[in-house]
Amino acid sequence: MKKFGRSMMTGKVLINLIIFLSFQISQALYEDQIGKFDWHQQYVGKIQHISWDQSLHAGKRVLVSSEKHVLASIHSHNGSIAWRKVLEEGARGQIDRTLHSGNLLVTVNGGGRFVRKWNAGNGLADWEVSLPGSRTGRTDLVQCSKDLLAVLTQDAVCGLDTRSGRQKWSLSLPQSNQVIYTHVVLSGTNLFVIGQSYSQQVTVVTIDTEGVMKSTRSIKAPWLSVNTRCEVTNGAFLACYRNEDQSLLTLSLADGQVFKSTSIQVLGLEAAGDVTMETVTKTEEPIIFMRIAKNHMALVEITPNGAKLKKDLPKICAAQVMSYEDQSMLFTLERVEGELKMKAYDLDTGSEVADLYQTITYLPQHGYPQRMEVLMFKKRDLRIGCRFAILSEDYSMQMVLKAEKHGSPGKIAWRREEALAYVLSVEMIDLPVSENQAKYEDEFGSHRDDIATMFIKRFRTQFSQLKTYIQQQLQKLQGHRHHHHDTEAMAESGSDEEDEDLTRDEFNLNKLIVLVTGAGKIFGIRSTNGHIEWEHFFPELAPFDGNGQQKMLLFVQRTTAHFPNPPQCTVVGKHKETDNGFLFSFNPISGQPVDTPPGGLMLSYKITQTSVLGDLDDHFLRGILLMDPNDQVHVFPQKCASVLKKTFRFQFMFVADRDTGFIRGYRTIQDQGKFLVENVWSVNLHKKQQTITQVIGKRPLEHVHSLGRVLGDRSVLYKYTNPNLVVVVTEGDIQEQSQKGSFNLINLYLLDSVTGHMVFHCSHRKAKGPVTIVHSENWVVYNYYNQKSRRHEMAVLELYEGKEQSNSTAFSSFSSPRQPLVLRQSYIMPLFISTMATTITEKGITSKQLIFALKLGGLLALPKALLDPRRPLVPSQETMEEGTIPYIPELPVNAEAIINYNQSLFMVQGIHTSPAGLESTSLVLSYGLDLFFTRVQPSKMFDVLKEDFDYFFISAVLLGMFVVTIVTQKLSARRALSRAWK
Repeated sequence: MKKFGRSMMTGKVLINLIIFLSFQISQALYEDQIGKFDWHQQYVGKIQHISWDQSLHAGKRVLVSSEKHVLASIHSHNGSIAWRKVLEEGARGQIDRTLHSGNLLVTVNGGGRFVRKWNAGNGLADWEVSLPGSRTGRTDLVQCSKDLLAVLTQDAVCGLDTRSGRQKWSLSLPQSNQVIYTHVVLSGTNLFVIGQSYSQQVTVVTIDTEGVMKSTRSIKAPWLSVNTRCEVTNGAFLACYRNEDQSLLTLSLADGQVFKSTSIQVLGLEAAGDVTMETVTKTEEPIIFMRIAKNHMALVEITPNGAKLKKDLPKICAAQVMSYEDQSMLFTLERVEGELKMKAYDLDTGSEVADLYQTITYLPQHGYPQRMEVLMFKKRDLRIGCRFAILSEDYSMQMVLKAEKHGSPGKIAWRREEALAYVLSVEMIDLPVSENQAKYEDEFGSHRDDIATMFIKRFRTQFSQLKTYIQQQLQKLQGHRHHHHDTEAMAESGSDEEDEDLTRDEFNLNKLIVLVTGAGKIFGIRSTNGHIEWEHFFPELAPFDGNGQQKMLLFVQRTTAHFPNPPQCTVVGKHKETDNGFLFSFNPISGQPVDTPPGGLMLSYKITQTSVLGDLDDHFLRGILLMDPNDQVHVFPQKCASVLKKTFRFQFMFVADRDTGFIRGYRTIQDQGKFLVENVWSVNLHKKQQTITQVIGKRPLEHVHSLGRVLGDRSVLYKYTNPNLVVVVTEGDIQEQSQKGSFNLINLYLLDSVTGHMVFHCSHRKAKGPVTIVHSENWVVYNYYNQKSRRHEMAVLELYEGKEQSNSTAFSSFSSPRQPLVLRQSYIMPLFISTMATTITEKGITSKQLIFALKLGGLLALPKALLDPRRPLVPSQETMEEGTIPYIPELPVNAEAIINYNQSLFMVQGIHTSPAGLESTSLVLSYGLDLFFTRVQPSKMFDVLKEDFDYFFISAVLLGMFVVTIVTQKLSARRALSRAWK
């Protein structure tokens, strides 16, 4: 029995060990694919609050909160994210205030609706308290003691326990319906709550830390308006600045009865534009910073008698005051010709601290620094150490380390380009060919060369290729012999594939991605690893606001296919101050400006619509048409005007006006040497009933491989492929007559943008957006929320001409309009999606896949065959021969279809797909708060041999067959000869 028991125990141990090892093996097989063909970059957005984490890591982390509703901790040594919390979208997740003091990290969200305490070490929430919130969205909080927080909402001030979040007391504020309460400040044992009544007065409510109201007083302020900026300083002073008369008004919250007015001209300052104020919190002195311009600041001290200038800081773009070892120090940053000068001053004596003087290399692509956060500490040798974070105008964050030797330049440890969280436009550009391939292009590029010259060029080209091949083989042999030493040398030098030239690979899988951001910054990054190749920053560049969405236009005017002409792209936006057009044209591979100044080109007119010329000029450049409010058409660049003169009769544009509800179509005409547009059609969508939300056209890169669909009876159903077709989406409310109420309505209009012909219209009652839509080939897929069934649904429209094709050579919108056959079907989408796109391949042969960005953080890829309106309820012989899937109402969500596996993506704003050199492969870039790049093969990799393909075996078989063929041929000839002699 004992032996039997021991054998049973041994068997259980072996089984558990086998199961454990099998789990490990399966996990290794899964994880080894990460990062092979994809990359993932995480961002936090424009940083609003920044502080050093001094709780457990002694300055090794930086705590930040951003306007993208993100709270994060960043490693100070490499800039990677230690932890990140992405809060709710909309007003509910907006971070209004962030308080960090010692081990305490508290945020107020949603206008005071939620107060959350976080663990700064791991990002976990310790507690959350729900409050009534503020109807104006204004809220504030202050730490009264180690165990007490005071949170201001519109109607009350609440005292919360910092350890548990329990509400200790709550005090209702007087006249909360007429007064907008904005600030709460602690001074001694009193809390001062400040409220504003525009054009009337400022209300100051004094309470103690036990929640008992002491007094309420009102101070007349007829100058107070929505645009008046007010800040609270240390020492319980309220400072307000008025741009109208350039005056600073101050009030003592303790006993002040009237505002003290001080003109900034009296302080010796002169403002050329808007002046902003920044509160100084890291010292007990009542001082504030006034930003006169981007590179001019002033330190102002607030006294009971008014304001006085403490230190004028001309040419200073960022500054901070902090206390260190009972000494108040002023740090300043000055931008001078590609570098920053950091200086430190003793605030009491005004003398400069020479040991803290520092210079840092600073690229002009980041604009002016706007804020700095300094950390001072003592090293082991008792010397003062210093590191500081810089927040720049382009949303970037840089970490600077002080040099060890005095006078040596500081070191930028890392940089985070947070502008990449605001991508608006994307294009993937083919890389140029290699030097040897360019020689072949040069051989056939000139028609003046004779045969002898072309033969010499061909001989030189092939000889150089042979030389390159021999060198590569020798390098491979040397690398195989000394592989270990080469690896060590590469590790020491830090060189990798980034040092390779930007040349096209064999299958054109690697491309250069051009990203245009809402921050006014343009990036060129590698598709292989996401590293930035070049960047440009334009502080004046702003996006258009079209249909409630920000848009920045990016046009590819010439690709790399037209050697030796360089590729060219153009970004079209507007100027921030004048709203006039703003252009920047550049080479997408090198980033060098083309046809525009390095700082961009500001136009003298506003842009109402843009279009691209269909024909190319003599240098294969495609011009851009710009329409101004006076109905005049401008061409960029001007050298493409000759193309417009030839083709202006065939240029059409349309404008969808959301404010009026009209869609108007125009055609180009010529009048007295100028190009104008005249209105040829208009469609009224009735602004009172519905609002235009989206206008979606087809992508110009898309190719339609098959013009028809073969049915089960061997007939052909021809597609309705109108290249001028656009989808217009509207949303509105309809009043019910029988029931006293209203319901939401979504309308879809398919319009011919050349003639204004209404091709198709459908509506969805009791449905609401946001509507996400994909328009491709002859089909439209869109997603909406069904209020009646309380679920998300996916609808598909497919347009066909019928079994007879109207025109097999070319499509014309001016031919007699033929109403297409529209097939419709709806499906249940079990998950909520934020956006979607479809894959694009080089020739359009590969089956389509739809890629959905799920709110849960995944990218779901589903075959287009699942969204086929011809899916039958009961399969027939014909549908089975077609390969049509039987109809099931709910779309399947398979975990294996998540192409980003476990790398969650948040706040996805768009998905861009691009074809590769392989017909089976499509490149996918998801952008939003994160960037994620990958490859997908909707029909598997049918055009490439597998990696484990046995070349040796196939070669041996071919060689054997060749030998057998020769031998049998000889034997057959000998046998035939012997037969002939007989």
